[in-house]
Amino acid sequence: MITVTIHHDENRHVSAFEFSGHAEYDQTGKDLVCAGASTIAFGTVNAIYALLNIEPSIEQANEGGGFLRIDLPSDLDSEIDAKLQLIVQVMTAQVYSMVQSYGQYIRINYNQVGGGTE
Repeated sequence: MITVTIHHDENRHVSAFEFSGHAEYDQTGKDLVCAGASTIAFGTVNAIYALLNIEPSIEQANEGGGFLRIDLPSDLDSEIDAKLQLIVQVMTAQVYSMVQSYGQYIRINYNQVGGGTE
C-alpha cells in the first residue's frame, strides 16, 4: 500500500509530505496506482520548482523506490508561502481522488508536527 503523509502544524500549514510503500495493484510497469501516485508526487515537486523557483529538500529511496519525502522551506515571504501551500493543497486533493477509487492501495495520513497524528 502507498501511504501519503502530510506533515503540518496546528494551523494546517504543511511543512513536509512523503509518499511511501508500493501499491501492488499490478506488476511493475503496469501498476496504475503507482504511476498515478508517482505522477502526483513528482508533478508537485516540478510545480514548486517551475512556478515558485523553490528548491525543497528531497529525500528518496535509491534502490527499490517506494519512498519520497519533501521538506518545504519555512523562511518564505507570506505571498510565496501561500502559493506553496496552495500547490500542496492541490496535491492533497489529487491524492484524495485516488483514495476514492483505489483506497485499498493508497491512503493519506496527517501528522501534526509537535502534536501527534490526527
